[in-house]
Amino acid sequence: MPNSPKYDTEIDRIVDDLVKDEDTAAVLKDKLHKSFSEPAATVYARTEVSAEDDDDIWDNLPV
Repeated sequence: MPNSPKYDTEIDRIVDDLVKDEDTAAVLKDKLHKSFSEPAATVYARTEVSAEDDDDIWDNLPV
C-alpha cells in the first residue's frame, strides 16, 4: 500500500476516534504511517527436488 495523503488522513481519523490521549495517539500514528510506508518483506521458499524424490511420487498410485 503506497504512502499517500488519503491513507495518512484515514489513519489519523481512526486513531483520533479510538485514542483519547494525544501523546499515545501521536506515537501510534507515527508507527502506523511508518509501517504502511515500508514495503513488506516477503520471503518465498522453494523446495529442492532430487531425482530420488521424483520416483517416490508414483509408488502410491494405482495402476
